[in-house]
Amino acid sequence: MHIRPLATIIVLAIVALAFSWAGERAMAQEGRQEPPPGAELVIFNGPAGPYNVKITQSPARPIVGTLRVIVEPVDAETGLPVGNALIRVFGTPPEDGERQFSPALNSPTDRTLYFGQLQLEDAGVWTLDIEIDGPLGRAVAIAQTTINERARSGAGTLVGTILFVLISAGFVGGGTWLWYSSKRARERRNAIRQGGSNPRRNSG
Repeated sequence: MHIRPLATIIVLAIVALAFSWAGERAMAQEGRQEPPPGAELVIFNGPAGPYNVKITQSPARPIVGTLRVIVEPVDAETGLPVGNALIRVFGTPPEDGERQFSPALNSPTDRTLYFGQLQLEDAGVWTLDIEIDGPLGRAVAIAQTTINERARSGAGTLVGTILFVLISAGFVGGGTWLWYSSKRARERRNAIRQGGSNPRRNSG
């Protein structure tokens, strides 16, 4: 007789968890609009000595690991691209740690684009120093980027596991309740038939 309330509680818990999980995902996506995979983000676009420099990072929302940096220097006076420059990319961690370095090399298809790659293993705000040594002289452009922790899927996996267990328990409980109810109904019908076919003898 306690199976029906148990099944009801399980079903309600499943519904509550499902709504809670969906709400959290919606709020997270609304508050943190993720850029599409492979997107780039301009983190600096302005003057640096005799140059105007555009610095782009990829991915747009970097996580701990590899950060790709694209540098586009142009002559600040003429706006012409600078194709023969020596460019170095430095990454300074948010706390005490090892400063990272990468040369920025020309793109084979576009000599005015310079590509560098840093391996950033600490989450937080990193400072990027772009040193340019070109035909117009030397300059430094400074930008900042936020490196995010890798997404932890444990919470989502835990919720999924709980939902699976509750749903399974709901099916098992519901099936058990149907079997139990059917069994009780058959017993009652059999008892009625037996009572009807075997009337009590009058002892008087």
